[in-house]
Amino acid sequence: MVADCRSAYETFEFHKVYHTLNQFCAVDLSSLYIDITKDRMYCDAPDSPRRRATQNVMHRTFDALCRLLAPILAFTAEEAWRHSGSGASVHLLEFPQVKDRQHEASDQVSELLKLRGVIGQAIERARQEKLIGNALEAAVVLKTNSEVATKIDQEELEEFFILSDLTIESGQEAAASITKTAYQKCARCWRHRPTVGKSKTHPDLCDRCEAVVADKGQPMREINE
Repeated sequence: MVADCRSAYETFEFHKVYHTLNQFCAVDLSSLYIDITKDRMYCDAPDSPRRRATQNVMHRTFDALCRLLAPILAFTAEEAWRHSGSGASVHLLEFPQVKDRQHEASDQVSELLKLRGVIGQAIERARQEKLIGNALEAAVVLKTNSEVATKIDQEELEEFFILSDLTIESGQEAAASITKTAYQKCARCWRHRPTVGKSKTHPDLCDRCEAVVADKGQPMREINE
């Protein structure tokens, strides 16, 4: 994204800058990254390492977007920059530098997105058949020969696919089957977890949410639409 915008500016093709940034914000950022990480942002402990890591990513993204938007959206970029308390005018700063991408990580994300598409199609069929109301109610069995799915922690995969109950099985071709999960729904994060109903103090919370509430005294809140 940074490389494409810098190249477009050098050739005065400002419309390409607009389309590149709009595509990034609407698809890569909003539909993927923010959608995937919103659970940890709302429900993890404030000092959770993965929550803090996501905040850092969002800060760096904001920084890059403001700098890249500044020449064509001058006043809005400046207002956003000053509101963030980042210091002097954004118009006194240089564009972000192009950094080498980690191809292994990019390949892993591409593979996970393919599997996410397979799961999404299966969930949509289950919704049409009135088997489930939403993805968090689904117990998903994913058959795949992908090595990526076996390398990543189960909880991280469930977060990436936005699921409550995921089982990975070996299979030659990627395929997903859906049933309704037997787990109860957590009143705070809305995920269906095996630990809901186990606690005497907070029987309506999963173990993660109970730990956060007990540690910080945070109120329960509904985060999913």
